[in-house]
Amino acid sequence: MSNTPTEVFIVDDEPLLTEMLSDYLQEKDGNFSISSFPTGEACLQSMDKKPDVVVLDYYLNSKEREAANGIDILKSIKEKNKGLPVIMLSSQKSYGTAAQTIMYGAIHYVIKGQDAFQEIYELIKANA
Repeated sequence: MSNTPTEVFIVDDEPLLTEMLSDYLQEKDGNFSISSFPTGEACLQSMDKKPDVVVLDYYLNSKEREAANGIDILKSIKEKNKGLPVIMLSSQKSYGTAAQTIMYGAIHYVIKGQDAFQEIYELIKANA
């Protein structure tokens, strides 16, 4: 096991959620380097940092109307790096939404809620 920090990108337009998830991950394991982005476009511009895993919100355009949604960003990430693990995060409890994200290459679909942060942590540890 290397001491190189796991590079985690968190893409969500809710700053409070992003900050809480970052804090949670840092408390669980200090070996994370976390970058957060309010839009998928900002994340895509930083892909040269070579993240080990991306946590991507499904519904990204609640604040900026012109922002691409999570599915579009997922497709773009997979075009650039097919093997990069992407964990979709959403408040949508729809099976169809979850299936769609998996179809486009997400490794898992996490519903925002009580156990979401722990689930994300375990997924990062297993896949990064």
